[in-house]
Amino acid sequence: MTFSLLRISAISLFLSAVVALDLPIYPGLRTNQSRHGVLEVAFNNTQSEVNVWSQDALAGLIDIVQRLQNDTETKVVLFKSDVPQYFIAHLDLLIQPFDTTIAGRTIELLFNMSNLPQITIGAVEGVARGAGNEFLVSLDMRFATKTHTLLGQPEIGLGLIPGGGGSQYLPRLIGRGRAMEYILSGNDVSAVEAERIGWINKAFDTTGEMNGYIDNLISRLALFPLSALGLAKQSINVASRPQLSDLLGDADRFLQTAANPTAQAFIGKALELTANQSDGYVERFLGEALPLLYA
Repeated sequence: MTFSLLRISAISLFLSAVVALDLPIYPGLRTNQSRHGVLEVAFNNTQSEVNVWSQDALAGLIDIVQRLQNDTETKVVLFKSDVPQYFIAHLDLLIQPFDTTIAGRTIELLFNMSNLPQITIGAVEGVARGAGNEFLVSLDMRFATKTHTLLGQPEIGLGLIPGGGGSQYLPRLIGRGRAMEYILSGNDVSAVEAERIGWINKAFDTTGEMNGYIDNLISRLALFPLSALGLAKQSINVASRPQLSDLLGDADRFLQTAANPTAQAFIGKALELTANQSDGYVERFLGEALPLLYA
């Protein structure tokens, strides 16, 4: 009997080792699995002062999501940033040549991530606009500190539309009227206001308060069976998630606007105003600064 139990335990340990994540090093991302059942992913674009959404981050996350689909150990994925004051500023506007597939691939990544049984959580301490905000609103939960956090979809100011699903996810979180207001004006929203209208779950005065709250939540989630967590997510997705076909329609409309010479001119002026996406007033307060493109 004892031998049988030991044999079963050994098999269980072997299977656990087989299904556990074995992640490579990803350019633009830092991963941490020091806490059992939790994968931490930090955006860490060393080529960008403002942590732009890059080809490296996209490719790395596609690989991580594929691995998570076959992983039975991880229950929570926590996303944060290693770059002070920037979660993800926006799509990298300096990608050359411009990749016409990046919007569609981003949409498919975010949709596939929402299909995972694992719970995805964003911890924000800075700017998340454009593709950064689209990544954030596709997650299962979002938390932010009040200092430095600004969220938004500024694409309209550049003659573009949100191409990563922002126009689909936001109305489901904050309602049609507010989504119209923020997407069509390009205005930023603070963490306090974002909490009030449902853009994020909760806003915190300090980093310590946010981390403590998230840690307690993760500890509770990690108690529960992954199968039950995944099925509960599926049910909630039925009521709240956009259809993939509608999301991909946004990618097509984004490409239409991006091909317009007017939009290309505005992108060029935005790069000039931000000194090629350098940290400064325009990048930090882009919602407020959008009218400068028309000066």
